[in-house]
Amino acid sequence: MPPRPTDPRLLAAGCCVLLGSGLSGFRQQDTASLLKTPAPAVQIQPSTVPELEGMACYSCHVEVSKEWASTAHGLAWVDAAYQRELASKKRPELCHGCHVPEPLFLGDLGGRPETRAERREHGVDCESCHKDESGAMLGPHGTRVDAHPSKLSPHMSAPGSNALCISCHGTNIGPVIGIAKDFVSAGFEARGLSCVGCHMAPVERAWAQDAAPHLGRSHALQTPRDPAFLRLAFGLEWVNDGKGRRVVIKNQAGHRVPGLIGRQIKLQAELLDASGAVVEQVETTIDERTYLPVEGTREIPFKKAGTSVRLRGLHSEPRSSGAVTFLDEQLPAS
Repeated sequence: MPPRPTDPRLLAAGCCVLLGSGLSGFRQQDTASLLKTPAPAVQIQPSTVPELEGMACYSCHVEVSKEWASTAHGLAWVDAAYQRELASKKRPELCHGCHVPEPLFLGDLGGRPETRAERREHGVDCESCHKDESGAMLGPHGTRVDAHPSKLSPHMSAPGSNALCISCHGTNIGPVIGIAKDFVSAGFEARGLSCVGCHMAPVERAWAQDAAPHLGRSHALQTPRDPAFLRLAFGLEWVNDGKGRRVVIKNQAGHRVPGLIGRQIKLQAELLDASGAVVEQVETTIDERTYLPVEGTREIPFKKAGTSVRLRGLHSEPRSSGAVTFLDEQLPAS
């Protein structure tokens, strides 16, 4: 049995300083309690990796493989939205390296990946992140197994794992915005924060068949397609001072929001009186042109007085047929 990692509260310290409504001092180590099992409202088509049970890793790593199989990583090549986007590109091959990468450790880690020729239907597969130049499989513990050589790697734990994510997510190409550049420039890594801290929830489960359950990271990645996860990216605060009445919205992700061209967030605010009647309505839109910068804020001002504010957040993205509600809350405003 591999050694147990650090306390889950510390493992969960991620790239988001997650605040709830009006909670201006939320502790990063509490992030674990907020990261739930992903429940995306917008699905990728197809919904799972084809021929999953035939993968070499599946026979030993069943639970981890199932987590990964329905993610944007696992489906990176077969995703219908991606294939439609490729059809419109003059040089589609420029996109291939991040959607079907060779093992990242074969090249300059953090640089643009090389394109894999085989098994493209498996997208960003297990070997993309876990296989090194010697053929060994890398992990956070280096547990010895009979199936393959294994090594402990600092890149399998925070903050060393950031380099893996930056390899692709630091690139601006097509509709993709290199949001990892924001993460780096904001100095989050120097503060011990990581991409996996927000996007890979701590989970207690067996990492392999016949292994005892232990604390690890879920490979069912958290993304904005999940309304509950998207809600965690925003801090909300009602302010009534000499500058007037307003709701302040703070970006608490480790990068700009949104991170994809074609993704749009609308925030609708209704100022209510004591009876619940609407006194004033204000709306603001966040998209690739009017994005919310890393640690940036957006204000929704009101001209009238009221006793509370109702906020609704609507998220649209290229795969969705309509806007998905990710926020519907009422703040006291008296």
